[in-house]
Amino acid sequence: MPPNVNEYPWPRKSPVRLNTLAALLAFITIMASLVVAYGVFSDQLWRGITRVQQDRVVNVATTLSRSREVIEALTSDAPPSSNSDIEQRMEALRELLNVNFIVIVDPQSIRLTHPNRQWIGHHFRGGDEGPALQGKRYASTAIGTLGTSIRGFAPVHNDAGDIIGAVSVGVTLSHLAPLRAASHKRLLFLFLAILVIGGLGSAWLARTIRRRLMGMEPDDIARLVAERRVTLDAIHEGVIAVDANAHVTLINPAARSLLGDISVHNIRVGEKLEVLLPASHQAHQVLSDRAMINRRMQLGGQSFLGNYQPMQADGRLVGAVMTFRDSHEMQALAEELTGVKRYAEALRATTHEFKNKLHVILGLAQLEDLPALRQYLQELVDYRHAVSESIVERVREPVLAGFLIGKQSEAREKGITLSVEAETPIPPASDGATVHALVSIIGNLLENAFEALDTSDDPRVAIHMALESRTLSLQIQDNGAGIALARQTHIFEHGVSSKGERRGLGLFLVREQVDAVEGSLSLYSSPGQGTLIEVSYPYRPANGASSADAASRQTRQ
Repeated sequence: MPPNVNEYPWPRKSPVRLNTLAALLAFITIMASLVVAYGVFSDQLWRGITRVQQDRVVNVATTLSRSREVIEALTSDAPPSSNSDIEQRMEALRELLNVNFIVIVDPQSIRLTHPNRQWIGHHFRGGDEGPALQGKRYASTAIGTLGTSIRGFAPVHNDAGDIIGAVSVGVTLSHLAPLRAASHKRLLFLFLAILVIGGLGSAWLARTIRRRLMGMEPDDIARLVAERRVTLDAIHEGVIAVDANAHVTLINPAARSLLGDISVHNIRVGEKLEVLLPASHQAHQVLSDRAMINRRMQLGGQSFLGNYQPMQADGRLVGAVMTFRDSHEMQALAEELTGVKRYAEALRATTHEFKNKLHVILGLAQLEDLPALRQYLQELVDYRHAVSESIVERVREPVLAGFLIGKQSEAREKGITLSVEAETPIPPASDGATVHALVSIIGNLLENAFEALDTSDDPRVAIHMALESRTLSLQIQDNGAGIALARQTHIFEHGVSSKGERRGLGLFLVREQVDAVEGSLSLYSSPGQGTLIEVSYPYRPANGASSADAASRQTRQ
């Protein structure tokens, strides 16, 4: 993998859509919960039914054990009989109380009554009657002649308090089956209703998730996140995103590089951003709701040029994104482009002037007027020498000298008299950046001076230059219409111009270039009397010589 390339995990495409998966999982979860709840509730329901029946049969057995008829039947010496009064009485009560059997046993566990009369006189079956013959009241579940049943036992006492038998009242489990089935049916209907509601809720949840994700799947979102990371890494402009409370949510690598040590300014993800943000115009909002283009920003002695874009959702401010880059980089690019433009303009003017002179030479040659041709060439050489000699001799920086000569040609083409005076020799500069900046500054100032002379009858521009203590002083003066006092305070701001839209960049760049090197810039103007602009710009000679040394050498020569 190439160096300096960040690698991020790439999402795999899922065969199941998120809303379908969410609905399916929710439905399965609800169904599993209902199945478990059905089992638990069924068990609890059966336990409740059993408990109620146990209490019921015990209470019935207790009541019958105190009955005089039961006591008399147990104290009678008559043998058990299927046609006895007690048997008929107990059978009537059994049907009335809706129980499956009422059995009276003597101390030897011999039945005196039974729904199936053939078992009267036989030993009680189940083996759970012993505690009742010992005086206890209780309920139990055992297998008897009628099957498995819930039985309630109560001892029978005579008048002396002795135990003379017991009463057993029972309900078979098969008798309770319809009741259990009815309860299960109601419970099942309830759970089915809950399942239907859960299914509808799952479908609503799926639609809500899809709407909240704007119709995108998690794979699409993961892909966008991966692409955003790569895109942010590839952008050379700094990007900082904040939420509605101005807390940082994103910082790309370019922003970290431009800002340097971001911890000094407390610029971290999750922390509130206190710098770079424009002021809000509303008291209840932390962020401004107005977009800004090419906004100047200062931070830690650095100057940035950036954009501010608020983010809104449903009519409310939810965050903002700022993009910015080093203004010095933009300024250097503008200087380079402006310098190239100035060079091209000067070269075009020189070429145009040279072509005109070639036409004159060609015409004289065709006329074979050699004396006139010789005289014209001599005048041309003398004129060019007189015009360029002072510039070439005093301005030793070749790029700057050539540029000034070209601007003189441009001025002559426009009918403007441009005079250049160097009070002290200007040696070559130690670096090309200074030369390009001076070309841009002089070019912009001359461009504005030329445009100010459009209505002048005798247009004149003068350039005065001097180098002292490694500071180049420039004075550019024109005899144009001047600048109104109200405009002078804003003349160097971006976009301020009297020449229409998309203008007002030249003087702004001059201010930026001068301020970048801590130079000075002054403007003096009166309406109808022209304009004077003074510039002080640091200038380091290539050989380290001062202006005084250069002047002394020029004098000796």
